[in-house]
Formats: sequence, structure tokens, C-alpha cells
Amino acid sequence: MNVNNIAEDRLAPALDVIESPRKRMRVDNSSRKSWSLMDRRTDSDVLNEMGVSLLDPEEEHAEHNVQKSLKRKHDIENVNPNVNSVNRGRFSPRSPIKMSPGPSKILIRSPRSCDKVKSDLDSSLPLTYVNDEETPLGQSVAVSCKHAAKPHNNTSKKESYFDLAPPVASPPAHGGDSFLSLSDEVVLSVMRWLPKRTLAHCMLVCKRWRRIASDETLWTRLDLGNKTLAAGALGKVVNRTPIVLRLAGSEIGEWHPDSPPVQTRIQYLDLSMCTIDYRTLESLLSRCSGLKKLSLENVKLSEYSQELIGKCSGLETLNLAMAQGITATGLTHILDGCPGLSSLNISWCNLSEASLEVLVTRLPQKLSRLNISGARCMTDENVQLLSRRCPRLLELDVSDCSRLSACSLSSLLVLARLEHLALSRCYLLPPHALTYLSRMSSLQFVEVWGTLQHASLAALRAALPAVTINQFMFSAIARPTVGTRRTSVWGLRTRD
Repeated sequence: MNVNNIAEDRLAPALDVIESPRKRMRVDNSSRKSWSLMDRRTDSDVLNEMGVSLLDPEEEHAEHNVQKSLKRKHDIENVNPNVNSVNRGRFSPRSPIKMSPGPSKILIRSPRSCDKVKSDLDSSLPLTYVNDEETPLGQSVAVSCKHAAKPHNNTSKKESYFDLAPPVASPPAHGGDSFLSLSDEVVLSVMRWLPKRTLAHCMLVCKRWRRIASDETLWTRLDLGNKTLAAGALGKVVNRTPIVLRLAGSEIGEWHPDSPPVQTRIQYLDLSMCTIDYRTLESLLSRCSGLKKLSLENVKLSEYSQELIGKCSGLETLNLAMAQGITATGLTHILDGCPGLSSLNISWCNLSEASLEVLVTRLPQKLSRLNISGARCMTDENVQLLSRRCPRLLELDVSDCSRLSACSLSSLLVLARLEHLALSRCYLLPPHALTYLSRMSSLQFVEVWGTLQHASLAALRAALPAVTINQFMFSAIARPTVGTRRTSVWGLRTRD
């Protein structure tokens, strides 16, 4: 940057001050001390400049007050042209001026009403009533009076610094509520950016805000995971009509409504690891017949709850891992009522042999992902029935099924689309039988955690060069959340 340009930039503010009449007055009076009507300091020079004297006790500063009063009268007589000198020889300095009774011929211009001339004044007018024009307050009053009496000419006379008044802001229309001028659509678009807690506070402002903040588009996703809901609070949550609702790990209070169930918009419901009683769960499921994905991991289920799940005809994904209370009758209601089920996780549910028989014979034929790990009653015959019932399986987890043998591997060879197979901790499977899996052209991942020794594992990898061995330790079939982040369920965001 050029040096001359820098010098011109530094001189520019100074030139503006000199050219402006208002700023020139500030420069001329820069030697005087600054004052303000709101200044709370007790500086004697500042107060004298403002025309206000210090208030001292009369009995302690009598002589000092006499001198100040004499100086005050002398200044008024010599400076103020509206006040005529009067012979005050026989009056004390502190006593007010006494004039002859009757109409006075002295014309005094009052600073409060400069455009009117008063001919009749009180004879006992005190000196303190007259403002000194030498003070800033007197100058401002005098200048304002002159401008009020004469028309202002911008071309011939300079503007006075004290004649400038700050603009007065006009009060906003409609009582100060600027939102009244906005339509509901605009306010709704603003509220879309607010978090749910702030929306709840906005509903307490007025009826209009409550109506707008209750719009169903603002409550599409609702995440109340790891929270504690008081008794009856679940009903208020359901009344918000969310589509994605996450209540994983929450303690849900009792909710037993007496009114008939009204169906909600909930399609994705995550109740994993939550604490909820039978009746509350039944009340919730009776109002969610349009569910597409449901997770009841580690939740106690009643017979009626399983029947209500079977009424969700559009259910696609069901996670019942470690769920308690599953019976053969309840499992029949679920499998018969949900023909479109594509992903099912029923691992570690302590299924009986009767329940396993219902499972392998009533599974939907379109099922693509199944996790039945931990079923200790699972036999080779069950695996054979399962392979015939669900030929479209893409992912199968039969880990910890300790009764499976090499015959189960032969039955699984008919699954031409199978991509992921988990056989972890199936100790009866011989290592050489695992090489049969090379016949499955679509197989990509095999999990054999805790089954083979290091040498056998290396031999299996050599026999299956196109298959990845022991890539995933835990299964994610039908589970809503995978990983450390808990802000989504089944790939859908739960927070705006």
C-alpha cells in the first residue's frame, strides 16, 4: 500500500471534523471539561460548569455560601441581558430581591416560555429561578428559544450543537408484537429451526403460538432416549403424533388411558432396554398399528402384547433380542399377522422347542435377515426346515446353537443368496466341514469366533480366499442402533 494513501486515510477523519459545523464546535470546546446530565460524580468544577452548586450543610459552610451567592448575583447582572440591576444595598446577600408592589415594568424573558413576554411577575422572584446563559443548560435553552421564535435558515446560519435531538423511535404497531404481522406459514418456518425444548416453551406464550408449535410437522422426530417419563407423560408424547420415536433406555411411567385407542402416525419405534409395565406397553402398541420397524430388546412381553404386534400388518423389521415372555401362541400371532417381515432378531429369547417349531414353519418366505443365536434347542432338523422355508435369506446368524453339526452346513448350501453366515461358538462343527461353504458363490462373510484354533483358522482362510473370516463380532440384524452414536434408528435421524 502507498505511504501517501496511508497519510490521506489518517487525515480524512480530521478533515471531516473541520468541515462539519457540529464537529467544529466540539473541536473549539475541546479544552472544556466534558459534562453529562447523567454524570453522578461530585466534581465541583463540573457542577459549576453545569450551573449547579454543591449542596453543603448551612451551619458548616455559611461563609462559603455567602461568597458563592455574591458571585452568582454578579454573574447574572453582568451577563444576562434580561435581568436589570437593582439597588440591593440594604438587603442581605442571601435574601431574595424585593421589588415594589404592583405591576412591574421590568420585562423578563422566561427560559421556559421564550416566545411570551410576561408583564406581571411576582415581586418575590428568587434569583435561583433565572437560568444563567453562560452555563451549558442556559445556552441550550436560549438557543432553542431563538430557533422557536425565528425561522431557521440552513443556508445562512450554522446549526447549533445543542439544537440536535436524537430521533424518537416510534412504538411498534399492534402492541409491540411483531409476529402479528407474519403469517402462520412464516412463523412455522421459523420454529422449524428450534429444538424440542424451546418449542415446548413457545407453546406457553399465547394461544396462537401454541397452535403453531403443535403442528405435526415440527414433531416428526422425537428422541427421548435415557429419560425418565412421569406417569401419563407418554400420552402427551403420543399426542404429538411423531413418526420416528426413540425411547431406548428410558423409564416410562404408567399410562392407562380409559378412552378408546386412536391410531397415531408412529412408524419407527425403539423401546430397547426401556422399563415399561405390561399395561402401558399394551396401550402404546394398540395405538401403533401402522408400525414398520419395532424394537423391543430386553422388554417383558405379555400374550396380549404379542397379539398386538401381530396386528401390525405392515411390519418389516422386528427386534426381539433378549425379550422375555415369548410363547408359541404369541409367536404364531406375530408370524401370521406380519407377512411382509424381512428382518427378524429373536436371539437369546430362551425359546422352547414348541416355539422353535412354530418359528421355522411359519416364518415369512420373503424373510431376508434372521438372527436366532442362543437357541440352544436348535437342531439340524430345524435348520433344514428353515432353509426350505426361507430360500431368500441374505444373512443368517445361528451362533451359540450348540447342537448344530455338519448336517446343518449341508442344509445351508441350498441358500443360493446367502451373503453373511455366523457360526460362532458352534463347537460340534468339524473344521473340515466348514470348507463346504466354498460351494456358495454369493457368500462374502463368515463368523467363526471361538470355534477354531489359530492353525485351523488359517487353513479355513486359505480354503475360502473369496470370503472374509471373522469381520464382525456382533450381529446388527434388525437392531435400531449400531455404533457409539445414538442419534438415529435404522438409519433414520431422531433429532432435528
